[in-house]
Amino acid sequence: KGGQNWITRDKDKFKFPGGGTQFIHGADQYLDHISKMVPNITFGQNIRVALDVGCGVASFGAYLLSRNVITMSVAPKDVHENQIQFALERGVPAMVAAFATRRLLYPSQAFDLIHCSRCRINWTRDGMSFLLSCAWFLTAN
Repeated sequence: KGGQNWITRDKDKFKFPGGGTQFIHGADQYLDHISKMVPNITFGQNIRVALDVGCGVASFGAYLLSRNVITMSVAPKDVHENQIQFALERGVPAMVAAFATRRLLYPSQAFDLIHCSRCRINWTRDGMSFLLSCAWFLTAN
C-alpha cells in the first residue's frame, strides 16, 4: 500500500512513523487529541491496557507502548493475517479474530480503552452484540 506512511527506510534501518492513512499528522498528535477530547484519559496512568480493533499493522498499539500502555491489536478478518504477522514481528501483541464467527476470549473489565478507527465493523448488527461485548470488556474507569 504505497504512500500510506506505514514504513520508511533510513539508511540501514526501517522506521514506522505511525502516520499511514489513519494518523495523517502522526500518532502522537492523534493520542494528544484523544486526551483533549476526553480529559480523564491519561495514557500510562488510568489507561494502562487497551484493545485496538481493526489495527492494520498495529501502529496505534506501538505508539501506546511509548506511553506505557499495553495494547492487544486485533484484526477482524482473516485476510489481514499478513498485517498481524508484521505487527507481531514488531513486538506488538496482535491477533486475528473474525468477530462474526468467534467470541473474543477476554474477561470482563480487561481493558481501560477500546479503540476502533476505520475498522469496518457493524457495531449495531445482531442486536448490538459487538458493542455490548466491548462494554463488557471495559473497566469502570
